[in-house]
Amino acid sequence: MLFIDLDQFKRLNDALGHSVGDLLLKQVADRLKTLLRAQDTVARLGGDEFVIILPALDGGEDEAANHAYAVADKVRWALSQFYFLGEHEFHLTPSIGIVLFPTAGEDVDDLLKHADTAMYQAKKEGRNTA
Repeated sequence: MLFIDLDQFKRLNDALGHSVGDLLLKQVADRLKTLLRAQDTVARLGGDEFVIILPALDGGEDEAANHAYAVADKVRWALSQFYFLGEHEFHLTPSIGIVLFPTAGEDVDDLLKHADTAMYQAKKEGRNTA
């Protein structure tokens, strides 16, 4: 599971308004959908938080972690490109928390809690990281 938070999204919402923020969120969702396999799931939790679920990662835990980090790198690159929001051009970066099932928990609440913690650790380490 990848837990994504958009760095500096509040700054955009405050400066340009919620309608521009909503346009950005739609573009983020579109970019995320283009990166994923058919069996992967992306969902917006609320605000500027998204979750990607990568089921059926083959191999052991190390291989699954490597795959998750490779996806996170693709996500960071795609979301870091400029957004064109009407008359405005905007750049932002994501902070991404990564957890593996069942290592981080066996139910959704535990996974989300650990993924959220991992995302805040990424923010603490300087943002735009996983």
